[in-house]
Amino acid sequence: MENDPNSSAWKRWLFRMSRTDTNVISGLSLHSVDLDDIPDAMSPMMGRSDSNAVLSGGHNAVGRRKSVGSSCSSVAGESDVMSSTSTAGGHSQKHPEDYQQVDGVTAGRAAALASLIRIITSKSSNEKIPNSQLSNFYATVFQCLVEKERVMLCTLFYYGRNLFRLGLPGIESLLPHFLFALDIVMIESSKLRLHPSISEVEVRRACLRALSSVICWPTTFGMSKIPQIAEAANLKSNAATYLHLRSRIFKTLMFSVRNETDPTNLHIALSLCAVLVEESCQFDLGLNEEQTKEMIRISTTASSSGQPEKGLCASIVRGVLSAICDKFGRIETIDHSTALAIIDVLNCISHVHHTVLFNNMDVSTGTLVIASLCRFIEQQLNKPPPMHSKDLHSTVVAAYNAVAVWLTASPLLAECVGVLGTVCDVIQLGVTGSKTSPDLQKSRGETVKPKAASQRVLEAAEALMYTLFCVVGRKPGPLRDEKRLVHKYGPNRINTSKFLHVLVNGDTLLSLHEASHIDDIPSDSASVVYVRRSPMQGANTGIARLRPKPENYHPEVGIPPMTPMSAASTTEGFEGPNTPKVQKSIGEQFVIPPEFYKNSCKLDNAFRNLESTTETEAIAEEMKQQNSQNGRSFFDESRRNNVFERMRPEERIVAPSKPLDTCSSIRMMLYDFGLINERIFGSEIVLLDSSMSEKFYRDLHETVDCAPARTQLTAHIFYVKEGQRIAVDILENALNVQNSCSDFCMFLANLGEGIEIGVHDTWTGHWSTAYSTERKLQEEADGVDHYIVDGIQHALWWCDEQGSNSELAFLMPTERSVRMFKQNITSPASSSRRGSNNNRSIVSDDKSFDSTHTDNGMMLNARRLGEKSPSNLSDRDFRPYAGGGSSMGHGSVGRRTGALKIMLVWLERPEDMTSFPIYELIGTCDDGTDLLNGGAQKPEIGGATNSQVAHHIIFIHLVEPGIVQIRTRGTVNRFGEAGPLVDGVVVSLANLPSFIRNTILNTSRRDVAEIENYTFPHTRRKQAIVEFAKKYAAKTSYEEFLVNVIQN
Repeated sequence: MENDPNSSAWKRWLFRMSRTDTNVISGLSLHSVDLDDIPDAMSPMMGRSDSNAVLSGGHNAVGRRKSVGSSCSSVAGESDVMSSTSTAGGHSQKHPEDYQQVDGVTAGRAAALASLIRIITSKSSNEKIPNSQLSNFYATVFQCLVEKERVMLCTLFYYGRNLFRLGLPGIESLLPHFLFALDIVMIESSKLRLHPSISEVEVRRACLRALSSVICWPTTFGMSKIPQIAEAANLKSNAATYLHLRSRIFKTLMFSVRNETDPTNLHIALSLCAVLVEESCQFDLGLNEEQTKEMIRISTTASSSGQPEKGLCASIVRGVLSAICDKFGRIETIDHSTALAIIDVLNCISHVHHTVLFNNMDVSTGTLVIASLCRFIEQQLNKPPPMHSKDLHSTVVAAYNAVAVWLTASPLLAECVGVLGTVCDVIQLGVTGSKTSPDLQKSRGETVKPKAASQRVLEAAEALMYTLFCVVGRKPGPLRDEKRLVHKYGPNRINTSKFLHVLVNGDTLLSLHEASHIDDIPSDSASVVYVRRSPMQGANTGIARLRPKPENYHPEVGIPPMTPMSAASTTEGFEGPNTPKVQKSIGEQFVIPPEFYKNSCKLDNAFRNLESTTETEAIAEEMKQQNSQNGRSFFDESRRNNVFERMRPEERIVAPSKPLDTCSSIRMMLYDFGLINERIFGSEIVLLDSSMSEKFYRDLHETVDCAPARTQLTAHIFYVKEGQRIAVDILENALNVQNSCSDFCMFLANLGEGIEIGVHDTWTGHWSTAYSTERKLQEEADGVDHYIVDGIQHALWWCDEQGSNSELAFLMPTERSVRMFKQNITSPASSSRRGSNNNRSIVSDDKSFDSTHTDNGMMLNARRLGEKSPSNLSDRDFRPYAGGGSSMGHGSVGRRTGALKIMLVWLERPEDMTSFPIYELIGTCDDGTDLLNGGAQKPEIGGATNSQVAHHIIFIHLVEPGIVQIRTRGTVNRFGEAGPLVDGVVVSLANLPSFIRNTILNTSRRDVAEIENYTFPHTRRKQAIVEFAKKYAAKTSYEEFLVNVIQN
């Protein structure tokens, strides 16, 4: 029993060893010793073992933090020892001179502290540690934090990075001193080696891991009081509330982002920046007026400059973006994975509320981001040709996507002249390979033909151009096609056979219908209802009105300003009740100048004004005298015979004729657009034959409308009750979500919008149910006892209100959904567009397949036999970049052939992560893509390529009420893990849905770098439009086209 490492005698000996000779501070560097932080009576204070003596006020002083006790275990965090596969190569070599700086007593105390921490952090989730032992442990850790012995601190952070993940009661009293000491170690370890056997890189990594466990505490617990240690009242490291600690965390992260050189550490720091920004903004925006005043007071005291705005979320956002953009500009110091990690953070921050991002309508922060991204693109593309590679072009394409994300999320930026000029320059650079205009090249005598750096770069630049002109500033909405028009106005006024269908510019389908006879459309002139389908937008309906000159028009006076586009919608009458409001514009609205309406014909200016002169008056007087000789006046007689003289005064006013509303408005619209032209007929405008109306509209829906204009993503959710290991039991939990925990139900409620399968007209999570042809306006149905969001009747769906280029569907698979989706796929999109058969079945083997690298073959066989995974499965480390030419120490990781399958797993007990049946449940994560792509062959179990299913699993479990920890597993990626939810990070439950969505979106955006031969959605949709137009192109001459337009 004496040799048992968990025995009480062994623990007491470790406590004594860790507290031996408290006056020994030989390892301190004199330049960093803060004598004011060392209390005078250190030994007597640390000799107390009573918990009430250590924690002032006892457990009742916890404030808002309501600890769940020892609810978590070491499995929830990372293992006690860093993985030997660390990108830094594990522990560095021990040099003899390193040991000369540490005496034997300090080394012994460090070893004892390490063993003590490993004992505490090895607790299981159901294990309770006595308060007396916790008090002694806290006293030992507090002594280490106050002494600031560098070797002891390094040991504490290296082995104790999971201390705040265990939900230990009362540990919050150590948090201010923990962060203060962590900041010291982070700064000094960037220049000095502080521990003889742990490298500087690993020390900083351990500090960042520890920081990730408390990154959300200041904003989750807010202004609650931190339990105070009585003897720590005069220390600089002390803090009164949790919110005081936010500025410390912010400064530590900023130092790490600006000075970190290791890619793995920088990747972690960048992800933590995204978490801090989101948590801070949501906290500040949720405060009332009184709480805001208190927060400003706290920020003032916490700021070294005494400026309250330095501690507010707007300042944090500006500081983070400034540091990141500065790092992004030094491309010689970052590799490809770091560049993608920076882009991930920028994409996340783009979703921050505009009152924070553009505080006081100041768009300088957004302008800085756009300029940094465009400068990065230019620097990468201007490198010499030998330095160009697929990986380099992947970062360029990701930067193009980031620019589109920012412009879509913040249309205000598109109204800045400088931003538009910069964006247009990089678009031209991506399309032509040069920023010089063609006219300037001709003047210089350059004969080099414009050429893009690669096809992927060209498509990314085109996607940004499409986004700028077709997506930015437009409201997302439901699919609005010809069927919806029929349901809205009735078949008597909208006849599908009367639509004129044309292909414009080779990539846009226009369907035109006369609307002048529709009374429900208010218009003073002729109008046209149109349905537009473009590569970047689905079917979208609008009304085009022919605009005559206004009544009482005078060219010299001008006309009233036109209504801004932001206030007038071309889709008037088609919006839903929840359409988001348009942001206030900061740019100048376009107004047609009055000069446009002035007469430009010279003959109009040649006529003189009708004014009397002396000559005309003399002639009139002479005629009057001649007529008076006959006794009657010539003018009197002419007036009696003049019709104008007999009219009443009000009848004499000349009024312009009312505009015609029965003209051929479609012909006039096409003529005004310059499309009625024999020279471009057959090339820029192609008439489509819709005589076979039923077949035409069916193919139009299957070929074009079912080709998504946005990226479609599906995430599958699993709820694992305590002790569950069998896949069938886990699937059964989805049938009774109401029996799960309330936190999980709240998570689902905030994750997306509930949709009804068969009615929803876009993505539903599976191709067999997506893109319904039902267009009737449905009334909200009555609620039911509980919903099953397995994709058969209901699902969760999300799309950004600002018109994001992606939409997400969240499903909780059940046994019935597995049977249905594997036996029945009848989507109309599965026939003509993708060439698959409706009777083909998706892989239905009960066994599913792992996607880990081939080195885990033995582990796969063990798992299939029901054995537990090796313990090193929980020691996953970041692998930021394992591509060609990497110096990270790993073999080259190839690109995938398909997208990752995303799995969200909610655990009631963190230990169940190691026994989660990945191989059984990954087969249920099916969206029908494999079948539609013709990949329905049953893969073989073994080492074959087809048996490896690329996946990414996000495990979620509660650490404390309101706080969850994230663990990630899955396929090793070429460029590392997408943020912000990286392995081990702890976030608030309130912001978890937002973090989940951002992580899935960033994972999808990385497909352009991770997938071999990646194709953009707009490219696939453009190809579908072209194929449909080729199939239905009318074989008519230009004269027949004119007759058709006139008589339509």
